[in-house]
Amino acid sequence: MRSTLHLPCLLVPLVALLVLLPGCNALSAPRFTKIPVDQIGVSGGVVSFMCQATGDPKPRVTWNKKGKKVNSQRIETIEFDEGAGAVLRIQPLRAPRDENIYECVANNSEGEVTVTAKLSIIREDLLPMGFPNIDMSPQLKVVERTRTATMLCVASGNPDPEITWFKDFLPIDPSASNGRIKQLRSGALQIENAEETDQGKYECVASNVEGVRYSAPANLYVRVRRVPPRFSIMPTSHEIMPGGSVNITCVAVGSPMPYVKWMLNAEDLTPEDEMPVGRNVLELSGVHESANYTCVAISSLGIIEAVAQIIVKSLPKPPGTPVVTETTPTSVTITWDSGNPDPVSYYIIQYRAKSPDSKFETVDGITTTRYSIGGLYPNTEYEIRVSAFNTIGQGPPSNPVEARTGEQAPASPPRNIQARIISQNTVMIRWEEPEEPNGQIKGYRVYYTVDPSQPMSAWQIHNVQDSVITTVQSLTPSKTYTIRVLAFTSVGDGPFSDAIQVKVLLGVPGQPAKFQVGKVSDTSIELTWEPAYDKEGIVSYELLYKEGKFGSQMKKTFGPSSSYTVEGLRANTEYSFSLAAVSNRGIGAFTSEVVQKTSQARPSAPPQDVKCASPSPSSTSLLVSWHPPPAESQNGALAGYVVHYQVAGEEDGAEAMEKPAVPPTSGEVLLQELEKWTQYRVTVAAFTSKGPGPESQPILCRTDEDVPGAPPRRVEVEVINSTAIQVSWRSLLPERQHGQIRGYQVHYVRVENGESRGLPRIKDVMLADAQWEMDDTAEYEMIIGGLQPETTYSITVAAYTTKGDGARSKPKLVVTRGAVPGPPSLSVTREMGTVAVVRWRPPEASGPGLEVQGYRLQFGRKDVTPLATLEFTAQEQEYTVSNVHRGATYVFKISAKSRSGFGEEARQELTVPEEAPKGYPQLSEGSNATCCSLQLSWQPPMLAERNGAITEYTLAYKEAGSAASPAN
Repeated sequence: MRSTLHLPCLLVPLVALLVLLPGCNALSAPRFTKIPVDQIGVSGGVVSFMCQATGDPKPRVTWNKKGKKVNSQRIETIEFDEGAGAVLRIQPLRAPRDENIYECVANNSEGEVTVTAKLSIIREDLLPMGFPNIDMSPQLKVVERTRTATMLCVASGNPDPEITWFKDFLPIDPSASNGRIKQLRSGALQIENAEETDQGKYECVASNVEGVRYSAPANLYVRVRRVPPRFSIMPTSHEIMPGGSVNITCVAVGSPMPYVKWMLNAEDLTPEDEMPVGRNVLELSGVHESANYTCVAISSLGIIEAVAQIIVKSLPKPPGTPVVTETTPTSVTITWDSGNPDPVSYYIIQYRAKSPDSKFETVDGITTTRYSIGGLYPNTEYEIRVSAFNTIGQGPPSNPVEARTGEQAPASPPRNIQARIISQNTVMIRWEEPEEPNGQIKGYRVYYTVDPSQPMSAWQIHNVQDSVITTVQSLTPSKTYTIRVLAFTSVGDGPFSDAIQVKVLLGVPGQPAKFQVGKVSDTSIELTWEPAYDKEGIVSYELLYKEGKFGSQMKKTFGPSSSYTVEGLRANTEYSFSLAAVSNRGIGAFTSEVVQKTSQARPSAPPQDVKCASPSPSSTSLLVSWHPPPAESQNGALAGYVVHYQVAGEEDGAEAMEKPAVPPTSGEVLLQELEKWTQYRVTVAAFTSKGPGPESQPILCRTDEDVPGAPPRRVEVEVINSTAIQVSWRSLLPERQHGQIRGYQVHYVRVENGESRGLPRIKDVMLADAQWEMDDTAEYEMIIGGLQPETTYSITVAAYTTKGDGARSKPKLVVTRGAVPGPPSLSVTREMGTVAVVRWRPPEASGPGLEVQGYRLQFGRKDVTPLATLEFTAQEQEYTVSNVHRGATYVFKISAKSRSGFGEEARQELTVPEEAPKGYPQLSEGSNATCCSLQLSWQPPMLAERNGAITEYTLAYKEAGSAASPAN
């Protein structure tokens, strides 16, 4: 590569140079910013040389070959940077024609610079081993604008080639894209937020020291979506009140997004320079006129419109005055004119009786202009008006119309009928008008008879016109008459009054008036009345009453009064009462019977036959059943039952749990969520609306057994030897036993590397009924044999009831001891009187780890502890014991030792024959002496000198200084 420099500014004379220096500072000759590099291409392939320069004025770059401007169909110059840069591209390469030195020339008015680059070409079949190869070329790709496009390229070579990218024959500089274009570590080109300018032809170039290779080109197309505008939210029409406000929303979408504006007729409501994109909300306030508002969406692909109608509503006008077309005793039919040009939703009728304190009643939802108002009172004048209702609300009412309903027979009888004897055969009767005459009362009919069981048609009738008092003559003296009165109108007769009785006997009181029930309790009923008029005066009253229809009649007599309370009655029981007044002339007529039931009371007896199902349904529930209290003790309609229960044995102050009210039709309840295998104290009480009655006698019920709720406690494992272990534990706490513990299961399994090997084995400890203890003090143990030496075992313990076994204890890991030898062969013989010789031989069976390393000998008198212990080497097999005691039995035990410890013991006893004691007893120094006796004590001979079991002692004594032989 070679470069030359020409500077015309330096050739002017020195004086001119001084003048021109300021101008030279402003201008500059060309200078290369990017220079081409030598390249090695493959025959038939592609190479590109890039060259770029800077200067002032901006230089122009051209490419020459051998001093002449390149000119060929295969050689192309692509300019960039306004001609200040140029890429020389040769495709396809031809050897040796294209092998040459190429010159890049940059010149401006201030000078010219040249830089050269060499091109070498290698045939495909002569390429070196490491020449770059394109393993995967980029492929044609279509991407939507603003999405991400990735152009893949995979190349290989030795050394690993460097990958660069060209677009439309110009190199791509990712650093100039502000991070939008990236070249990934894999060599792929990633283009984010794709733009239309990214569309073009892309090439991947792999280069290393061996040469350069271009991939096949691939086109990237950037697709721009073009969607005409459409409304996604259409403007909606509204009906509003005068002066009201409303917001109309219009939303349009498309690609490109359209502008949205509002128009009223030809007037733009949205300024052109403030038109929003996509969404426009028209806010209207104080609207008094209906109008159509147009939403317009505009984009380069079209213009669309949608209209929203704003209707200003008003309340409807009053309908025309109603016209009465028909009346009946209980209804009025009216018609009316709508009075509204616009349709209404429905009509509302308001009506009321014409009286100062009456209020309008309303009928709405009427969709016709004719309606019959029913449920009216007969012979009553009404005021009626109509109003219309639309979507805005209810309009003003029409002018009212007045209408009177037709007459009807009286709906109620005459009131407060009274009768009084005024002569031997004449009675005066008076009454009050009916409460509901239903028209103009034309008169009354008085019915009377001495036999009230006859039909009314057989009674005698006395008609009365325009009066509420009359006399009936020609009655039979001393007879009791029953009287009933009715009123009638022009339409017909009303109902009969209640019957009253009167005795045709001068001076006898009349029937008490308004005989009725006052206060009522569960044990008493108050009766009230108004005394009848009597000249002679009432001296007492006689009250007859009975329980139910068939009870015995009882009588109460009491002084003049206007009320009386009957006490001592049964609760919730029906009684009938009849009253008569008594004067000095005799007893008057009894009133008609008044029937009244006493109030309910609490039940006076508990439910019967309370019991629990056995066994219980589950370990946490009890099924309690019962029968209702006796009928005579229920004192009313049973409203239900309440069940109380608590754990038996709890303190008296402990609050019992209560089951929510059980319906009266049910005779059982399931108590749930109880403690397992626990005894409960259960009571049941019935209740009425007045409250609960007494509780039943408590019964004791126990929930069923379940599996134990906890493992045994304090589980301990102790190794006994190489094949046996001892497991011990304590019983469960009583509240976790959940039943009678029938036994325990000890599970053990071999463990290797923290995992179980083989199936677990189970040892069972069954408990008899007598062995089971409810408390937690019981202790148990078990010896498990037949195990493998030097092996890890996992031991768990579980208790079980008749329902199954419970939770196991936490595993205890234990390692058995190593294998130990069996018992040696042992023999013991006595030699020379007091010498014993102990001889032994190694155990018979031996194996790995059972090699004998020594022996341990324990020996001594059987009746003396502890035994003496000696240890011997593996080679020693005999020991001599001297000075054995005569008459004694000796014990000898020997065991062999291996690396795991001492093994089983061999045991043998040796009994030495007895001889006469060799020693003598030891007399105590102290003695008790009297005048004629001497008490002595002594110790037996030393153990070694006894020579056997002492059977008796011989005592010899003589006087001191006496020569006589001692006495025995």
